[in-house]
Amino acid sequence: MNRVAGKFASITDVRQRFGIAAMCKHMIHVLINQVCFFDILHIILLEREHVRPVVDKGCGELTARFATQADLEQMIRDTRWDIDDAKLRYFASGDLCLLSFVGGKLAGYTWVHTLGRPELVPGLTLSVPSCYIYNYSALTLPEFRGAGLQPFRHRELLGRPEYGERRGLIGYVRYTNFASQNGQQKSGYRKVGTIWLLGTPFGLKSRLSRSLRDLNLTRLDRR
Repeated sequence: MNRVAGKFASITDVRQRFGIAAMCKHMIHVLINQVCFFDILHIILLEREHVRPVVDKGCGELTARFATQADLEQMIRDTRWDIDDAKLRYFASGDLCLLSFVGGKLAGYTWVHTLGRPELVPGLTLSVPSCYIYNYSALTLPEFRGAGLQPFRHRELLGRPEYGERRGLIGYVRYTNFASQNGQQKSGYRKVGTIWLLGTPFGLKSRLSRSLRDLNLTRLDRR
């Protein structure tokens, strides 16, 4: 009973925040996933020339650096940071976590995959062209939102010497994550393709849109 009530509360929240069309999409998603696993991932791209400028909003000096193992071990003790075993595993395999600071205070982060074969969701690993940086799992603490940290982190990544030849950032957003979709559009990202996912007794089935295949994105772990 509590589980059902929670779902209806979520549906009500979606309607209030994003409208009736979003609510209907969310309801259909919930109903389908009562029977089987189904999801849609929109692949998004932020070209270098479309990165938003960083505007000084008087919140304090913005700085950034890559996290160390010690940083992550300290952050994992604070649930606000959402650092889990999976992220530590990615870090151990070579991924980087760019920390952002406002006036010397840790305010957020974004993760960067470095090997060209990110695991988007469990069971789905893609090959990403080397001309793009696969950027994922960004977070800004609520008290620092509005300080312009997202475009700041984008510029920090693309401005680093090791990424000087990269065309831009690539990532994904779920089709039911309406808040993230709005935020990514404001940041200059554009949708370049779609991945449809269906869970079966034989594993995770996927279909990549033609536009993604044209970008040379391919699934690596297909069985």
